[in-house]
Amino acid sequence: MDLKRTSRVVITNGVIACLVGLLMVVWPGATAEVVVRIFAGWLAVIAVASLVFAPKGGRSGSMVARSVLLVLLAALIFFSPMFFAAFVTILTGFAIIFFGFLGVMVSLFMRRMGASAWWLLTVIGVLGIILGGFFLFAPEAGVTTLIFTLAIFIFVVGIALVALGRRLHKTADAIRHDPRRNPPDDGGDVISGEIIE
Repeated sequence: MDLKRTSRVVITNGVIACLVGLLMVVWPGATAEVVVRIFAGWLAVIAVASLVFAPKGGRSGSMVARSVLLVLLAALIFFSPMFFAAFVTILTGFAIIFFGFLGVMVSLFMRRMGASAWWLLTVIGVLGIILGGFFLFAPEAGVTTLIFTLAIFIFVVGIALVALGRRLHKTADAIRHDPRRNPPDDGGDVISGEIIE
């Protein structure tokens, strides 16, 4: 694996993610439609960048297929942004309600077992059910909440990718300068042979 090239891919994707996250948060007067289209553009750029900057010999059929599918998904999101936003909001609402009910059930089980902090999980579960209902019955506000959550998540992922890319770059430099991996070529004789057991 070419660590230098891989680190460049990771850092590029991380910087793009940070910029997209910031753009989604600070774009003045941005509507949900604009932000979802920005997200679609980010998906497409990530797909193309991963393919273009792939390590030599690393462009397998599965990587190409994955990139093409990401571009197609980005196009679908770009041309029907509000459908995507509403769909994700509804799914998120159902998921939060499900986990809220699950938290309440677990808390009641913990109460029967004698755990003293059972009420905390009950409060979290009830708040989750209320939040999920908010996503289902106030979809416009739910979309806005999701957008800001998604923007923060993308920004954090971007920072993590940049940090990982820098670590990969340092590792590649350390490997390149390691005398045990790359013995100096001083022009001396090299003796080769085989070991007989």
